[in-house]
Amino acid sequence: MRADNSAHLAEAAQQRRLACIERVHAVLDALERDGGAVIVAGVAARAGVSRTFLYDAAQAPLLTRLRDLADKQPTTGRPALPDQQRITTKSHETVVRALRDANRKLHEENERLRNELAVALGQLRDLRRGIPPGA
Repeated sequence: MRADNSAHLAEAAQQRRLACIERVHAVLDALERDGGAVIVAGVAARAGVSRTFLYDAAQAPLLTRLRDLADKQPTTGRPALPDQQRITTKSHETVVRALRDANRKLHEENERLRNELAVALGQLRDLRRGIPPGA
């Protein structure tokens, strides 16, 4: 009669599963830290696991974390920046204020230049009609 090795097989399978989970977490940590496209196929390939493994109900927390990271990414198709490189709210507001101020100044300059052009065109029209300047 053969010895029952099922306990050893189950233990080996559990160790493989834990190793896969550890690799996926390492990949997700790297993506969160360094940025990059967060998609199931890419994470699975980098971690050396199957997509089926990630979609398995037993790995629901992994898939949830993956989706949370993917949701942080902009919808422009570019990967999200790592947290350390993202702009803070205060910095963002400062940039917006500076851009609005620059925009306002440009509008004022455009208005001034339009007025100067109108005056110059009026003077040119008067000169062509023979009307003396300032009359």
